[in-house]
Amino acid sequence: MKQAVRVLSTYSADLFGINSVLYELGGMVVMHDASGCNSTYNTHDEPRWYTMDSMIYISHMMENDVILGNDEKLITDICDAAMEKKPRFIVVTAGLIPLFLSTDMKGIARIIQQRTGIPSFGFTTNAMDTYVLGACAAQEMLVKNFCHDPSGSDKKEGKMAPGKIKINLLGVNPLDFSVTGNVEALTRLFEEAGFQIICTMAMGSTLDHIGRMGEADVNVALSSTARNASVYMKKKFGIPYVTGVPMGKYASEKMISLIREAAADGRCRSIFDGPDPSAKTSQTHIREDFSYADNEYKSRRDPHNIKQCATGGAFVIGEALAAASVRTCLEHDFGMKNVHLICTTEFTCGLLRDGDLHSREEEDLEKALAGASTVVGDPIFSRILPGNRKPRSWSNSPAFIKARDVKDQNMDTLKIASEEDESFRFANLPHEAYSGRMYRSSIPVFIGPEFTGWMKEQLETQHIIYSNDIEQANHPFIDVPKY
Repeated sequence: MKQAVRVLSTYSADLFGINSVLYELGGMVVMHDASGCNSTYNTHDEPRWYTMDSMIYISHMMENDVILGNDEKLITDICDAAMEKKPRFIVVTAGLIPLFLSTDMKGIARIIQQRTGIPSFGFTTNAMDTYVLGACAAQEMLVKNFCHDPSGSDKKEGKMAPGKIKINLLGVNPLDFSVTGNVEALTRLFEEAGFQIICTMAMGSTLDHIGRMGEADVNVALSSTARNASVYMKKKFGIPYVTGVPMGKYASEKMISLIREAAADGRCRSIFDGPDPSAKTSQTHIREDFSYADNEYKSRRDPHNIKQCATGGAFVIGEALAAASVRTCLEHDFGMKNVHLICTTEFTCGLLRDGDLHSREEEDLEKALAGASTVVGDPIFSRILPGNRKPRSWSNSPAFIKARDVKDQNMDTLKIASEEDESFRFANLPHEAYSGRMYRSSIPVFIGPEFTGWMKEQLETQHIIYSNDIEQANHPFIDVPKY
């Protein structure tokens, strides 16, 4: 029963991660499952759905298809649609029902490619893993099949071509960066630093841009979803990668510096400190272990479990690279000590230290946060703070009065975890892959030096989200403040 969820949410599924990466590239993506998956994806996890066309479909499995099996119907429907829509590629993914039926998605894709002549790919997804696995597999598929070998051999020899440093931005998708200005802030930050961006995979770029990715001098991996693609391009084309998200003053300046260093010597780098953050040596930011296997999570032999988790201090919850980047900001821009990560997706990318936790279990997170002094994460995680899991007397607080005035009686009202400790802070950093569109209007522009100022305000003043975006949309007559 440990895996039972009473209060928390779940992450966007693996097949939605694939959809998110491929959305803008002119391909046809078919989710093989009963009707319903597509509406979940487009209403909660895909902010581009109402403003940008894309060929994302559901196979709409019927009861007879499940009982009797009917792969030919799926293949024929896809081929007919492809002849009409003429996509640049075709991708077939599986929901939970085809997984139970042991449907051969890769075999189906091979048949579709033979019949249509269009590059086709099958993914054995299950709709139970997080978006990280699906998005990672989709990006790896793109660079393996559509990225052309650069004509020159300078990169393989570790030499940088003259002129501007050319970079690719990997791992860019709305599940991690949303559509609130972070992608624009990314391109602006790196272009103002003098870099030439070849491709932003996969927002604001096309399949033709992906074909030119091999021309880059450096890959910038901005999410753990870029792990496999970065490692593959390092091996295939000799392009080094720099890992991290430029959140805050230190991280932004450091990433720009590390990109220049990586372009000069062809070695991979990271903005993150090593296992011992006190060891400030020149080797701290050189790392070649982004391909860390992360097999411990599924084998239940993860060294970063609840037994080894820290019992106090600050905690940052979320996807590995984003959470580690927030920790970097807290440590270097604010001088905070005793900052720990709770990685809630499959890949840790070797970024966890002693005292960190790798778990999605609600019970583990509740125990870990019991003694926290500061928590940074999606607003949904505030629901399991100690003060939010039992009745408390807070009827005289301004938060209760304002929530009562707008008749907000749901659990999305954030309460201070400890009435006695006024220093406790919960910094609301919504994650689109976790809470969907619920808190999209509260997602800040977290890219660039300005994030330090935003975090400073969060640490000094407790902000309370009284109601989420969906409630405000359903009750437009209620004037609800953002905080």
